[in-house]
Amino acid sequence: MKKRFSYFSLLIVSCLVISGFSTFGFSESVPKLSFAVLADPRNGGDTWKNSLLEIRDRSVNPEPKFDPAEIIIIAGDMDPLESRYNDYKNIFTNVENPPAFLPVIGNHEFENWRKHFRYARDTIIPSIPNAVRRHPSSCDYYLDYKNVRIIILDGYTDLGKSGVINRKGRQWVEQVIKSAPLKIDHIFISFHEPAFPRYRHLKDSFNQKPKQRNAFWQMLLKYKGKVRAVFVGHTHYYYRMRILDPAGIPANDMSVFPDEDGGIYQVDAGAAGNGYKNTVVQVQIKGKKVFFRVLQADNGSEKPFNKIDEWEIVED
Repeated sequence: MKKRFSYFSLLIVSCLVISGFSTFGFSESVPKLSFAVLADPRNGGDTWKNSLLEIRDRSVNPEPKFDPAEIIIIAGDMDPLESRYNDYKNIFTNVENPPAFLPVIGNHEFENWRKHFRYARDTIIPSIPNAVRRHPSSCDYYLDYKNVRIIILDGYTDLGKSGVINRKGRQWVEQVIKSAPLKIDHIFISFHEPAFPRYRHLKDSFNQKPKQRNAFWQMLLKYKGKVRAVFVGHTHYYYRMRILDPAGIPANDMSVFPDEDGGIYQVDAGAAGNGYKNTVVQVQIKGKKVFFRVLQADNGSEKPFNKIDEWEIVED
């Protein structure tokens, strides 16, 4: 009997190893994904290219090591968009699997509708593999990749006005969150104007309509078990905060950067060309864990980057 049990135990262990599970109960094929977030490059071509080179070459990569980025989110104000998109294509020309380029409509794209908005709508977004658009000509879309869903929202056209996301926009985002398949562990959302601005655009961002803003954030909080962060731009300054009460004093005090337990992160990606510093926000997914790292350099070409911030979200 003892011998038979030994053979049976060996068989179970062998099956676990073959199926990709260790004897400690976790998968050796944990989903891994790295992506980067930039914002507001505009006419700062040398600075923008320097940020793309950092994403490509990973000259700053302390522990925990981040994998090569498979996606780049650009949180608005990319004009001249065709030039900035060509910079991206040139820098990643010889990369075997270049990162997907996910544009977010900013106020400058919307204001220059014929040139920049239409280029995003008709050229870039249709080229994104597996992107699902709200409708065939929409700049609102989402992308599922491994265990991540990224939702991109245009706050200027149908689902918002002047960067303020309306009820229709809120309903669309909620429907996309709720429809995520079981394999999706993490959801990230990006639009251009911050819900909780700091430094600049303090009264004319998403917060210019507090009721709309608060309703949107309260909707996100219903899904805080999966919604990890909202990425924005517009102010040209990097900062982050975690908001649980969108109507509370800390969230609306322009001198405070709250970190409220149970809240959702808003991360302003600063600027990669049109701001005080060149900023790259990096995200590394390892199964249920999310690691964030922020790099900054002086504006211009060939300026070295340094890590200025990092944090993590670890789900049980």
